[in-house]
Amino acid sequence: MACRSALRALHRRTRAAIHHKSCRLARARVLPRRTSREKTVFNSPSNPIRVLVHHGDPLVSIGISTVLAGHSDILVLNEGQVAEGAEQNLVLVVDHDAGMRIAKARREGDLQRILPHPRRLQVRILLVTSKDTEDDVISALEMGVEGYIEQSCDVRNIVEAVRGLARGSRHLSPMAAGHVACSMTRSPLTDREREVLSLVACGRSNKAVASLLNISLGTVKAHMKAILSKLDARSRTEAATVGRERGLVRNVASAALRA
Repeated sequence: MACRSALRALHRRTRAAIHHKSCRLARARVLPRRTSREKTVFNSPSNPIRVLVHHGDPLVSIGISTVLAGHSDILVLNEGQVAEGAEQNLVLVVDHDAGMRIAKARREGDLQRILPHPRRLQVRILLVTSKDTEDDVISALEMGVEGYIEQSCDVRNIVEAVRGLARGSRHLSPMAAGHVACSMTRSPLTDREREVLSLVACGRSNKAVASLLNISLGTVKAHMKAILSKLDARSRTEAATVGRERGLVRNVASAALRA
C-alpha cells in the first residue's frame, strides 16, 4: 500500500511538472508573438496617435480633447507642440469651416501658413460638424478631407474615426456615407445652375434672374429645365425646397439681390 501511495504521489508530481513546463513553453512561444503584433498596431502606447483639436466651438473643442486624452494610444497636442515636434503624422480634428480652409491650403501647398509644422508632417483632416447637407459632405470630400462625422455623434465614434484616419483610412458617418451614395445616382448641378437655383429660391422670376446674371431669358429657361430634371422636381418651388435640403442654395443669391 505504501508503495502504491508513493507511486501515485510521484505520478501527480510528474504531471504537475509537465503541465508547468508546458505552460512556460506556451508563454515563451505565444506571448512574444502577440506582443510583437501589438507593437505593430497604430495605437501602441509607445507610439501614440498625435492629434490636434482645433474646433471653432471652444466647448466642443475641450470636450473632444478630454475624450481623446483619456485613451493611452492617443496624444493630444497643442499648436506649439505641433510646430516644434518631430516629423510625424497628425490627425487634425476641426469644424467644417476651418477644415475646408485647411484642406484648401494643403491642396495648394500652403498649409505651413495656416498651421506651422515640420516640413514632412502628414496631416489628415477629420471634420466634426453640425453641417449635414449633401453639398456640405460632398464639397468637403472633393476638397480632400479624410473624415466626416456629426457633432452630435457618440464619443466612441470620434475615437474610432481618429484611429481610422491614423491607419490611413477614410471615415464617414452613416449620414455622410448616405449622402455620398445618393450623390452617385444623379448628375450634379453646374455652378451656373446652382446660381440660377439660388436666385429662384429667393423668389426671383426668370426675367430677374437673367438680368442679375447678365444672361438671356432663354438661357435661364434652359437652366431651369435642367435643374428640374436633375433634382427630379416638378416645379420651381419644389426645386427650391430640394435645393435647400441638399445645401445647394448658395449665399450668392443674397449678394446678387443687393447688386
